[in-house]
Amino acid sequence: MLAHEAELERLSRLTPAAADTAVVAGDPAYDRMLASRHLRDRYREALGIAPDQKLVTVTSTWWRNSLLGSWPSVFREILGSLDRDRYRVAGLLHPNIWHGHGPWQLHTWLADCLRAGLLLPPPAEGWQAVLLASDVIVGDHGATTVYGSCLDLPVLLATYPDDDVAPGSVGELLGRSAVRLNRHEPLDVQIERAHQNYRPGSLDEVAALVTSCPGESAARLRSLFYDLLHLPEPADGPVVPTLPVEAVASPPPPAEHASFVVCQPREPSRFGLRRYPADVSLDRSDSAAFADAVLTAHEHHPDDALRRRAAIVLSSLGDQHALTDVLRRHPQATVAAAAAANGSLLLTKSGQFLESTFADPEIAAAVLFDHLLREAIPHEATVSCGGKLLDGRYISVPQISA
Repeated sequence: MLAHEAELERLSRLTPAAADTAVVAGDPAYDRMLASRHLRDRYREALGIAPDQKLVTVTSTWWRNSLLGSWPSVFREILGSLDRDRYRVAGLLHPNIWHGHGPWQLHTWLADCLRAGLLLPPPAEGWQAVLLASDVIVGDHGATTVYGSCLDLPVLLATYPDDDVAPGSVGELLGRSAVRLNRHEPLDVQIERAHQNYRPGSLDEVAALVTSCPGESAARLRSLFYDLLHLPEPADGPVVPTLPVEAVASPPPPAEHASFVVCQPREPSRFGLRRYPADVSLDRSDSAAFADAVLTAHEHHPDDALRRRAAIVLSSLGDQHALTDVLRRHPQATVAAAAAANGSLLLTKSGQFLESTFADPEIAAAVLFDHLLREAIPHEATVSCGGKLLDGRYISVPQISA
């Protein structure tokens, strides 16, 4: 069963005796994606991807030369290098990885990545819809990476074992056509560059080698099956169902997160703010991008070590007594913050209680923390975060007696 006429030619040349039993039947998985492309926005919504976010999908085939086999920390490094307001990350792993190690083992290996918001659909359903929802593919020589190129997505090859790829195959063409990722260059720079510089249609040659009969696989396969069964084929055409949206329905990113927040003053009262997941275990000591980062953590975050080190602790309850209790339980913290009805509430270690119109308490607390380093209290601020401009004010509130 072959997907392309070129494969039949190669088979006839290499194994002439098998040529008469071969059938070019197309690619049913690819055809189903073609039939579902119009549902891209619904897949993104089901995955929890915001309209202004990019979905970076990391694909890995199996065995030692695969992306996950040769670079086990790939998910941590990509998650840890991307601003979580601008990017989401999904992982598509070959079924042999799932079945060889088991779901429990995979979820254990990637537990910190899942806490950091990694989307990890199971192998049977959902992977095609995730590809359709994606903006950039980071992958290897496996079929899923090839499918990403067929959907006219920018592809970064993070590993490419030449000896594992058949000469003249679609995988070899992908290796010659796609951009190679450099592990010694910042990953966020390469991913953004791949997205910005990609020319639609530049991987059309790869797509043309995936199947020589796009959209025809269901009809060809059904005709073959009925012929082998010596039965008349039904008069009605075959059905190609779209990929169900429910297959990619994902829980929202954990509310009890921990972040490294970089809040950079650009001019008086204006800041650029980036947030990176702190859950992933990476050595950031040599990274200039994190030199001025402040650690934030939710009071219910499961990693006690992160909570104890955090300079900003986020509370579930928006009142002064709750924030006072948060600072008492986290002596290293400088600011406690929580969402409130009209914005955020903040309490500093020195006892200053403030209201802010910033809806996100983590943003409000990061700006306040930057001012506290300069022994000041902000009155108002404009923050650029995730491609949005947010304006907020700060108002001192009288202390409530115990």
